[in-house]
Amino acid sequence: MKKLCVSFFLLCTFIVIASLSPTEAKAAQKIGVVFSESSEKYANTTHPGGTYKGQAVSPKVDYSSTYNKELKAFLLYQQQGFQVEKIYEKDLNNLENLSQYDAIVFAYTVMMNHQQRENVKMYIRNGGGAIFAFQTARNESAKFPKPGQMDLSPLIYDVNSWVMEWDNLTEVFHSRFIDDIMLGNSTISNVNTVHPIIQHTTKELGKSKISLTKTDQDWVEIIKPWQGGSATPLLYFSDYNSTDKPKTMKKNEFGAAHAIEYGKGRVVQIGFKIYDYIDIDTKADWQDNENGAAYSTTHGDKDAQVFMKHALNWITENHNGFVPRRYNLSLYSDSVQGYVAPSGKFVFYSTVTIKNNGNVPARGTLQVEILDANDKVVGKGHERYIPGLAADATTNNADQKDISSHTEKYQIFMPGNLAAGTYTIRTSFIEGREDRKNADEKYATIAEIKTLTRAKGSNKATIAAAPFFQDVAKSNGAYYDIKNLQALGIVKGSNGKFNPQGTLTRLQATEMILRALNIPTSSSAALNAQDIKAGDYGYAVLATGARYGIITLEDGKINAHQPMTRAAMARALVNGFKLQGIVEITFSDVPNAHAYFKEIQALYALGITTGYADHTFKPNGTVTRQNFAQFINRTLHANSK
Repeated sequence: MKKLCVSFFLLCTFIVIASLSPTEAKAAQKIGVVFSESSEKYANTTHPGGTYKGQAVSPKVDYSSTYNKELKAFLLYQQQGFQVEKIYEKDLNNLENLSQYDAIVFAYTVMMNHQQRENVKMYIRNGGGAIFAFQTARNESAKFPKPGQMDLSPLIYDVNSWVMEWDNLTEVFHSRFIDDIMLGNSTISNVNTVHPIIQHTTKELGKSKISLTKTDQDWVEIIKPWQGGSATPLLYFSDYNSTDKPKTMKKNEFGAAHAIEYGKGRVVQIGFKIYDYIDIDTKADWQDNENGAAYSTTHGDKDAQVFMKHALNWITENHNGFVPRRYNLSLYSDSVQGYVAPSGKFVFYSTVTIKNNGNVPARGTLQVEILDANDKVVGKGHERYIPGLAADATTNNADQKDISSHTEKYQIFMPGNLAAGTYTIRTSFIEGREDRKNADEKYATIAEIKTLTRAKGSNKATIAAAPFFQDVAKSNGAYYDIKNLQALGIVKGSNGKFNPQGTLTRLQATEMILRALNIPTSSSAALNAQDIKAGDYGYAVLATGARYGIITLEDGKINAHQPMTRAAMARALVNGFKLQGIVEITFSDVPNAHAYFKEIQALYALGITTGYADHTFKPNGTVTRQNFAQFINRTLHANSK
């Protein structure tokens, strides 16, 4: 995988590689082609149709071999001079395995599990290249349809929204899925594009137009880039004689292939069966009595082969591009009222709006709670699962299903009559897929708090903005981080102050991470430390933190009230949130042999830390409460899935 080159040795290596001939440069790169056992098995299965929760489910028919497409990709790139290796599903289970490749080719890989998709996403974000040819990781391999059962994957029942069509991998494409559409007698070509892939392809072909035609009917996958995203159409569905969805499909409107940049990596997404156009005249272990020939109804073998070559060249070339991941949601409530209803019960009523202002989609649960002075939830509260907020502010989407904001009115009935006093109204967004319960995948990322005060004997309550810490000015660089963590209940302060420059203790850090992960303190957790025993202040917090790897013993001691070092902070965040990221970092004081090298490397790869101006991390340095608030808030926003 392409790395960030910083040392003299790496710089010299880069110069040498850059000076190689095109053929030598290809041989120096390492390309993996995924051979997906589950995707091949899925292609060969049949399943009956029926009805599931009121929705019609079409029968699943026997598809043509996925393995043959993967083999075509492998042989094509091998013949073009690339160093190609076969990789398998087990290799997708570990980010370190993926990171040895400069690029990975996914040919018809429809089956992955959630963790594999996360690893692929992080691989690209860290600087890897990928080609996704046709369907991509839509199906949840852990829920492979059993013999005789319906195939529910077309209902995307784990995802709930077309906004999140590819689950956690969706944000890589900077696009939304529109539909699977049938085209008859179709042509795919480029339209006035100046992208390097098209420029190099047309130059080699000696013509200005790439042309791929198919004389029979075929399914294609339609996506549309989000406004302001980095997905650039390369080829278009430019002509066809018939389509099953004329209201949706328009000639030269939807891209058939896109070039995408995400993080430090590059991607080419292809929404049609490009390997059907390619002819590979090589004896190999072709399946289903097929060979490597192009389909007889397709024309454009040379165009397709040259396009695929330059697509791979583009994603593997050294470049300085970087498209940062911007997770940026806003949340606010208005028309807030609290009063005694005719029934005698106290009613809380409001309208809340959540909006996606970033460049990645989001999904999660909108939650409203009323808390008493001891932070205990009063009453039932209100929850609403939002299956997808698009990273797109446009309103003229093809089917009006893309939304970037959600507004709703709600009311909460308090049990009995609410006692006089001041309460906190916390409105928060809990990031994560509805069916996933892991602590590191479902936690609140943003929140707003207000106060609700009911005077004794009054039938109405007074709503006000919640007071903020007196010693954190708006000019403070960590102001919004601290404000969000206060609203989330992660930081508390004392006597109305936060003490931003105070040194963070190991106990305080552990407590804050547990709150951020919404992990309750466990009374059964045990800690075998020389300097603390059960019943001591902070014991249960530290024992719970140790259970999750957030805090560890140092020479047999937990050192609860000692300063949290920056290295220990890195391990706490990585273990707590299960962060992963691999990149060559610039820190001169964190060599590969450092005990926390991988953890610090992950924080840098995710943009949670940038280190100091002198290219050091200062692993033994202490952490202020203000700095730690910034680290936690960045972690919440960097790791949403």
